[in-house]
Amino acid sequence: MQIWVVCEAEGEGLRRAVRELAAQARRVGGEGAEVTAVAVGDEAGAAEALQGTVHRLLKVEGPAGYAADPWVDALARVLGDQAPDLVLWPEGPRTRDVLPRVAARLGWNAVTNALALEAEDGGLRLLRPVCGGNAYQWLGLAGRRVLAAFRPNSFDPETPADLATRVETVSVEPAAQRAEVLERSGRESERVPLTEAQVVVSGGRGLKGPENLRLLEELADALGGAVGVSRAVVDAGWADHAIQVGKSGKTVSPALYVAAGISGAVHHTMGMDTSKVVVAINSDPNAPIFRYADYGIVGDALQVLPALTRAIREART
Repeated sequence: MQIWVVCEAEGEGLRRAVRELAAQARRVGGEGAEVTAVAVGDEAGAAEALQGTVHRLLKVEGPAGYAADPWVDALARVLGDQAPDLVLWPEGPRTRDVLPRVAARLGWNAVTNALALEAEDGGLRLLRPVCGGNAYQWLGLAGRRVLAAFRPNSFDPETPADLATRVETVSVEPAAQRAEVLERSGRESERVPLTEAQVVVSGGRGLKGPENLRLLEELADALGGAVGVSRAVVDAGWADHAIQVGKSGKTVSPALYVAAGISGAVHHTMGMDTSKVVVAINSDPNAPIFRYADYGIVGDALQVLPALTRAIREART
């Protein structure tokens, strides 16, 4: 079996989600599988971090920098020529831009927002949400060529490996980019990106005003995590949509999710219900969020958050 992992850089390094996928590919592939990391253009430098963890690193030369049309063309050509059984992608804006178009070009199956990948009866199956996140479905992959995107934090990236990685290079003539990129800009932040974070501290209307969002930031800094908010907070103009967690915002799967002053409407829980451990803080003991919580604190978030932050800082000194 041939399992490929599409590489994506982040800052000066490789996205953690890519390392997760490489590790899981080794686990489920077994002895007969070959795991290939494929890096397009400038991503090749960051992909060197996978040396020793994959059987092959395939560098695709041609496209310079990220642009959708050249990437789609390059990946479709290489995948079509070598026809791997399964191609794993890290969920994110770039994947959502490229994966469906590559699948359409090749006529292969495409699955996005997947949560798990397992070996079963000599084949593989993956888990994905259906019915708007109200249910989950296992899909068998036998006999199909599949492009599958997985949420960050779905797998453990730290599985030991000591492989002799072969490095190969292929060149493709980059396709013309139909849209002209005039400028690239981004917000600088010292925190880990929301969707990649192992800890997410989110707040809702129970914070009572935008001035209290600092309480989320202080706890997130103490835990080394990221800050999220509910849709109600964004709709009220207290915070930017970029940090909204929920159906119309970001989907997160951290090891720890703290929900402070969030009632737990389905719109929000669809974006965080795969979190490993959930701590809910709400003054209403009947709030729906407690149904998802591993630990619940009934109390005013404006009082509980500072107390938690102080306790964590003291424990770490």
